[in-house]
Amino acid sequence: MKEVVVAVSAGLIIIINGIIGHYYPLSGILGTPIILGITSVIIVMGMGKKSRSILKSIFLIVFALFNDFLIRRYSGGIHDNESAGLITLYLFYGSIVSYLVLILGTFSSNDKVWKKATALVLFPLVMVLYMGLR
Repeated sequence: MKEVVVAVSAGLIIIINGIIGHYYPLSGILGTPIILGITSVIIVMGMGKKSRSILKSIFLIVFALFNDFLIRRYSGGIHDNESAGLITLYLFYGSIVSYLVLILGTFSSNDKVWKKATALVLFPLVMVLYMGLR
């Protein structure tokens, strides 16, 4: 039940950022690292120490990619290469913030070492692959 509440609250923050980005495009794009940081804290700290680190990592990936989708689709970031690069840059900054929060939350969790290592490798691997495809 705790995972559902955390997912809904993180999703609402991402959707609100998408709506702000629709009406004020630059604010939505430049706010990406802040929004991803807030979402990461909600996910990692909200799920608690007993939740699996891999699940936290997957949630962070899903919400980061959902935010990127909303920014690219509704904030007018796909018209030229310059703004697409700016969006990717701020997604990279947000990913660094999210990864730091994930590291802090993973080290404080009660998972086994291999689960922690999998969570810490999964997030940057997926994000680098995604940003490389852009």
